[in-house]
Amino acid sequence: MAVLKPRIGFLSWVTLVTALLTASIATADNPKPADGVQVQKVENESVFKGLLGQLWSKLRAYGPKLSARNETQPTMIAGVRGAESTGTSLKPYWKDDRTNDPAYAQEIAAYNSASQLAETGKFTQAAEAFDSFLKTYPASTLRANAQFGLGLACAGAGDKNRSLTALRSFLKENGKHPLAADANQMVKELEKG
Repeated sequence: MAVLKPRIGFLSWVTLVTALLTASIATADNPKPADGVQVQKVENESVFKGLLGQLWSKLRAYGPKLSARNETQPTMIAGVRGAESTGTSLKPYWKDDRTNDPAYAQEIAAYNSASQLAETGKFTQAAEAFDSFLKTYPASTLRANAQFGLGLACAGAGDKNRSLTALRSFLKENGKHPLAADANQMVKELEKG
């Protein structure tokens, strides 16, 4: 049984390949909905969202390690043989320990609340919460983190100008902060787009 092979000349192949390439390029540049599906270009947006995600995780690492809950921890007392025993329990003191300070617990709760809003994708509310935190606690040890968080939240909400203002303020006040290089990277990304 003989198989017939159609013969296509070189010029026909070139014409066919050119037509296919032109059609695929036109389709890639102008995506059209097919069967109710909408295609969009999201390369730049996904890169930006990836950067936002990375920076949020870095900010979380530099956030407060203390929970705002007022928990009492048991104190263990060890005795030395022959030592005098007392009926009182020892209460150790650590310098600058503010875990039982209600004002500090409230400050931590406000910061954590703003961070939680951002982590759940509520960037507009997170920006408002970080802004409120900065106004309420201007001398906070978390001020730098809140400024950085404000910049990220504004970027996530699409407010480029406010994000740039917050990040530049962060850099001006905290040039040696561990997140300064990341803030510079974010500023460059925002200035591009």
